[in-house]
Amino acid sequence: MLTGQIKVTKEDLLQWIENYRWMVETIEEARQPVAKMDNNSYIGAKTAMYGIEATLPKASGGTSDPVYTEVQRRVYSLNYRIKEYEQKIAEVQKRIPLIQGDREIEILHRLLNGDSMRAIGKHMGLSSTTIFRAKNSILEQMFK
Repeated sequence: MLTGQIKVTKEDLLQWIENYRWMVETIEEARQPVAKMDNNSYIGAKTAMYGIEATLPKASGGTSDPVYTEVQRRVYSLNYRIKEYEQKIAEVQKRIPLIQGDREIEILHRLLNGDSMRAIGKHMGLSSTTIFRAKNSILEQMFK
């Protein structure tokens, strides 16, 4: 679906707006650096560069460890999903400047932050029906 040109429907766009926050958080989590211990040393195995350890044979070949295989599968799957999320987020971000009106812009940003329509209405002093109509207006403006 997301290879090459993206075909976007209103339903897709609405779903991406509703899922925007957790997609961004998932991407941020995936981009976290390897866990560090104190004084910038990484957790895990290292290859010696100096001393007697550097002259010893290094491991070669693969592993038959099922846990390692599962980690590799998850990393591959995560990378694929991250690319999909990045495309969806970019598509939503590309359409944000199309929104006209301060009220719609505020509602859109709150939707992107993961706020419910009830919470947005309470914060802005508007009814849920007004928020629902504004959301439909936002979708119309973004879909043009």
